[in-house]
Amino acid sequence: MERPFSIRIAGIGGQGNLLAGYILSEAFAISEKFVAQTQNYTEQVRGGPSYCDVLVSSEPILYPKAVLFDTLIIMHPSMVTHGKYAAVNGIIVYDNTHISDLPKDLKRITRRTIGVPASKLAVERFGNIMVSNMILMGAMVKSTAITDFETLYMAVREEVNPKYYDMNLEAIKLGASLTDKVFKPRIQRKQKRTIGFE
Repeated sequence: MERPFSIRIAGIGGQGNLLAGYILSEAFAISEKFVAQTQNYTEQVRGGPSYCDVLVSSEPILYPKAVLFDTLIIMHPSMVTHGKYAAVNGIIVYDNTHISDLPKDLKRITRRTIGVPASKLAVERFGNIMVSNMILMGAMVKSTAITDFETLYMAVREEVNPKYYDMNLEAIKLGASLTDKVFKPRIQRKQKRTIGFE
């Protein structure tokens, strides 16, 4: 069995990281992939640590949790510690409005990092900090090509209140325009070859 491609979106309550996870999961489901989505949050409505994990595969997923993540979206300075869960050469997209830089030990794990001033741009362009999650997701999807944007827009339409659809769409497009880095990780992984009887 292949290992699922794993994504963690880490922030605090009220930043919309769970919504971003729902949208990604919906996009993968539309693409007829196998998906598992889990979430962890405190009883605080806002301000408490919160993260959402999404696993996607072209084969059935036997266990819904991951130890290491191929992609991380870090939305808040308090969640930078989740960088220790990044896979070697994993992709990290982070909000550099308040996270000036990533720790040196994290840079030894991966150099595939993209800083996006998502919170700053959300306020300046849309007057609503709540779309910072969409800006970061747009940058992540652009840099990973993990799904195509048309499918992502369909998922947004399914998961977001219709009156906020256009704003969320523009936020995703803005995020995608902020990076030229394309790492293109593959969901389908090469099978390890064995020597001997098969």
